[in-house]
Amino acid sequence: MAHLLEPAHNPRFVALMDRFMPRWRFHREALNRLPVRHENWEY
Repeated sequence: MAHLLEPAHNPRFVALMDRFMPRWRFHREALNRLPVRHENWEY
């Protein structure tokens, strides 16, 4: 939602994230640890 107000990752965007989702850095790190894609689609 912050990108609707500020499309770039600039200081204003970071300030919006800090205000409305204070733990966004934690969540970003968790998401970045996930694999980019699923290699084996057989179940």
